[in-house]
Amino acid sequence: MISRRAAFAAVALAALAALAVPARAADPATLFAKSCSPCHGKDGEPSAVFAKQGVRNFKDTAWQKSKTDAQIEQAIREGKKGTMMAAFEKQLPAEDIKGLVSYIRKLGGAKK
Repeated sequence: MISRRAAFAAVALAALAALAVPARAADPATLFAKSCSPCHGKDGEPSAVFAKQGVRNFKDTAWQKSKTDAQIEQAIREGKKGTMMAAFEKQLPAEDIKGLVSYIRKLGGAKK
């Protein structure tokens, strides 16, 4: 029979091991479909209703050229005050946000 101390030690070691393994970044396409497509559309182009409310069209080459990756990342992380764009820094790790930036670039025709 395992003592309480041994059982506690085993649980503590398992928890430490889980912390030591870096989390695998989620698939950007899946993240986009879940978190972004309700407003931005499944292919990056919002519906007419959302477009009238200022939701960005990621297929717009002029918009793509006007924004740096850092600006897009910041918008995802912090949201945009006065718009419908919510902050995702508490829901998504930095790796996932970077993955979304690359995915958004692909929607605009980038070959990354």
